[in-house]
Amino acid sequence: MNEEGVATEVEVEWALAGDSAAPTELVEEVLTGLRTTGRTPKVGVDVLRAAAFRLVSEDRLDEVGRGWLELLDAVRAHPDARLADLPPARTD
Repeated sequence: MNEEGVATEVEVEWALAGDSAAPTELVEEVLTGLRTTGRTPKVGVDVLRAAAFRLVSEDRLDEVGRGWLELLDAVRAHPDARLADLPPARTD
């Protein structure tokens, strides 16, 4: 795990394998929600994946802390998430 134990290495790899091509304002809405409430707004799975990519690629995981886990859960629970979208399962 890194960033104070919030993200595992395989989660970081998953995030970096995602796409960042979602609208910036929607990604910012997700990041703001994670920072302020620890929750994600209802957005598309592509926006959630882009938020994960952005947090990891810009080394900003510390901004959301345990909100990272909420982001992963939001992707897992999203009705439009395909198998390829899903983050790795945690074993801890």
